Amino acid sequence: MIVYPNENFDSFVSQSDAYAYFATRLHSKAWDSANAQSALMTAYRSLQELDIVINLMDADALKAIKQAQMEQALHEVREDRDDRLVSSFMLGGVLNVNMDSKDRPGRYSRRALAILKPYLRAPVVTRTR
Repeated sequence: MIVYPNENFDSFVSQSDAYAYFATRLHSKAWDSANAQSALMTAYRSLQELDIVINLMDADALKAIKQAQMEQALHEVREDRDDRLVSSFMLGGVLNVNMDSKDRPGRYSRRALAILKPYLRAPVVTRTR
């Protein structure tokens, strides 16, 4: 994992910074047994899918993106989509049962989105007649 500000970085946050953050965050027990590197890199890729306008040279903006990545990493660990698939053996085959969509968590952490709110660009729709 290459951490910002190094070239070709794939994370804004180091594992040690993430462990320090989660040591002081309530309800982060899931982080203790997580693969920290994978969680942080998955969260980084998830945040790259958003339309974020951010200046990493601005200390407040950098702090926000780091905190958002950690919150998204915790969300990824807690709400792992692979865990949402229930398999049972029935008549010699595998039956896969997905949770009802209303029970599925959102793709993004609400906290991460709230932290990034000042930096998110809303899509613009132009209506012409």
